[in-house]
Amino acid sequence: MPHCHPEQITIIPSLSRDPIPSKMEKCIIVAIADNNAIGKDNALLWHISEDLKFFKRTTMGCPVIMGRKTFESIGRPLPKRQNIVISRGFDAPEGVVVVSSLEDAYMAASSVMSSEVETSPARCFIMGGGQIYAQAMPDMDRLIVTHVHTVIEDADTFFPPVDPSVWIVESRSEMYHDEESGFDFEFVEYVKR
Repeated sequence: MPHCHPEQITIIPSLSRDPIPSKMEKCIIVAIADNNAIGKDNALLWHISEDLKFFKRTTMGCPVIMGRKTFESIGRPLPKRQNIVISRGFDAPEGVVVVSSLEDAYMAASSVMSSEVETSPARCFIMGGGQIYAQAMPDMDRLIVTHVHTVIEDADTFFPPVDPSVWIVESRSEMYHDEESGFDFEFVEYVKR
């Protein structure tokens, strides 16, 4: 599995209009309920410590792409990752790249160079919210999904359905149980057929 390393990152100041490098693997990372719920009132539906650790390990050193509301719900840039926010107008903190489209976000992500790119694909991660996930889904190479086995009836944000005619399970973890929330969960990676 390709990894990004923060100590090997260099930011190239200007975005080129060259095609997005084919070596960059575009991934969605998300935690979803059994009814595809992902949020309510611009907040996560649960706090599962192991899922948050998994998210951090998986995305560390790689560009993360999100919408403005997702960025605002976090409240700060995620450390040791290039934070790219898609917004039509947003006064971002220093070090956060603001772009107006997914295409520009991919270009910004591709400008983060790693010495590992020669041997394995670089990755960028789409991390929400709901509209950004829906727009990005056709572009993705991989879905990294934490399936949280519960149904959240009053959620207001949902992940698009994972179409089995498009996506196949590449790996599935064992089932875990979170004592604090009482939820069972598992980590599943999907790749395009």
